[in-house]
Amino acid sequence: MKPRVVLIMIALIGFFAGTTASAQVSWLESRLSERDDGSYFTLKDTQGELITYTARILDIGDSYIAADNQRYEVTAVDGDVIIVERKEKIELPNVNELTAGAAARSAKPSFWQRLFGTAASQKEADDEQWKAVGIYHTHNAESYVPTSGVESKDQGDIMSVGKALADALEDLGFKAIWSDNSHLPHDGEAYIRSRRTAVELMQHRPGTLIDVHRDATPPEVYETEIDGKQATKVRIVVGRQNENRELNLEYAKRIKAVADEKYPGIIEGIFHARGNYNQDLGPRMILLEFGAHTNPLELAEQAARFFAEIIPAAAGLVGEGANRAEAKQSSPTAWRSIVWILVITAAVVIGYLAINKQGLGALISRDNQEPPDEDQN
Repeated sequence: MKPRVVLIMIALIGFFAGTTASAQVSWLESRLSERDDGSYFTLKDTQGELITYTARILDIGDSYIAADNQRYEVTAVDGDVIIVERKEKIELPNVNELTAGAAARSAKPSFWQRLFGTAASQKEADDEQWKAVGIYHTHNAESYVPTSGVESKDQGDIMSVGKALADALEDLGFKAIWSDNSHLPHDGEAYIRSRRTAVELMQHRPGTLIDVHRDATPPEVYETEIDGKQATKVRIVVGRQNENRELNLEYAKRIKAVADEKYPGIIEGIFHARGNYNQDLGPRMILLEFGAHTNPLELAEQAARFFAEIIPAAAGLVGEGANRAEAKQSSPTAWRSIVWILVITAAVVIGYLAINKQGLGALISRDNQEPPDEDQN
């Protein structure tokens, strides 16, 4: 081979290698949370097995909990391929304990607490509960191509997904506060702009705050059928770069535990990834991706309706409907308790009088006796 040809080949190899490295660095330095070029990354394990796809920009040390609860950790990024190493299986929280804890926290003061004035502390505890669900969209422009024909637009399809989630929560008796504030453009500053909205929503004391997104992957990644209905899967994202990362990761696991119990297969996985995502604002701040741009909008909306039954249980919330049902069931019980206590009290008094009949008669007789005449003597 001629020296000139060799030099050209070396130059080409260096050029493409440099381009790959440059692309990798540029994504990490772009301040974007996901790719905006219409493409995506492929996650493969160290044996070359496909794990999943995502448009989310990942860095070494980020991790992914797959649908089967297997955790993978990012060890290398090679262009559009992200290499992950298989780690441990994650143990999810016990769903029965979650629901029992929510019921205990939501319990209304009993008749006796109200009667004897011990409800004040309970009322204070109730006031401290953050019962609403806050919903907003950092990337308002995100849309679904099969529905709108475009990946993004000023009033993106993703807004309809958030509204569907809010409406479904309201129908179930929960308070949902949905914000349609715009944070355009979809750039590296979007999370700074959406932070103002998140802070506004926090003024309503939400039990959880949800940033609703969609991913950008091939459609089959998110396609699923739940209870005989076509829907998209949902992917959970927790930021690694904030002080609440461990608490929010535990919250994500609670969401997956409830979802796996109620609607198996609806969770695609959990990313614990670079970024803040405004999750430093509290311990139950979460980012949810409802499908990808290649899925139809109506399937993402259906997933949102399913998720309205998942989020409150994971966040420990109880809706007004449940409270009314509890009150309706507890009222007869309370009155039955009162009647029985009155009957028992009367029986005790009568029994006491019967047992002490002679003593009582003597007491009455003594009280009826005329007082002695002081002049006698």
